Amino acid sequence: MNETVYTALQIAEGPVFRLAFALLVLGALRYLFIHGADAVAAYLTTADTATFWRRLRLRVLWLTFPGIVLRQECGGGSTALFVYHLSLCCLSMVFRLTALLVPAFMVEHVYLWERNLGIAWPTLPLRLADILSIIAIVTGLTLFLGRLYSPVLRKIEPPWSFLKPLLIVLAFGTGMLAMHPTWNPFDYHVVLLIHVLSAAVVFMLIPFGRLLACMHVRLIDVVPDAAWDAPDEAATAHRAPAIEST
Repeated sequence: MNETVYTALQIAEGPVFRLAFALLVLGALRYLFIHGADAVAAYLTTADTATFWRRLRLRVLWLTFPGIVLRQECGGGSTALFVYHLSLCCLSMVFRLTALLVPAFMVEHVYLWERNLGIAWPTLPLRLADILSIIAIVTGLTLFLGRLYSPVLRKIEPPWSFLKPLLIVLAFGTGMLAMHPTWNPFDYHVVLLIHVLSAAVVFMLIPFGRLLACMHVRLIDVVPDAAWDAPDEAATAHRAPAIEST
């Protein structure tokens, strides 16, 4: 093995992995604290609990099935377009679940957690991990193409956000090649290095780049009155246009 690749791999599996994991944990705690405190403060100070629960429901839907929010709040759009977006949401749920389960419970990953953090837990059977990895790759690629096809998403989402599934697919694809050397036409250690580095980038972007969210754009950019605080007239007047039929 090339000495440079070996050194880079040692650094990636050691300090880089620990830094990425620390950012993942701290970023997730920051996200939960800010939004949790925001929700509690809104609930305690609101004069209209019905409005609070409506806004909370919108936020939950935006994290899980944003197609429903687009349909209900923006209006317009054909039934076929609504079904199409709902299908993308379901596909995204499968993609996100596999993207969480495999890194957390694959045996090689648990070994890496144990080596760096000193803790371990039960692992997935190898065959099941392979199946979940293939599902993640297929759904990720389908989600990438499906989002590109949507005229609504092309209109409201920033262009770079369409590449998010591909970053996770890269981590899964290189992981599959590293797990099955007979499938791998490239240098094993180079592939493993790319896998570790791409996984570290995924870790760091999950809490800060909405990497595992259906939508990158914020809910209040589409539905301004979904914010906890009452929106001003200018913000309310800036509502997103109706979804056009295709």
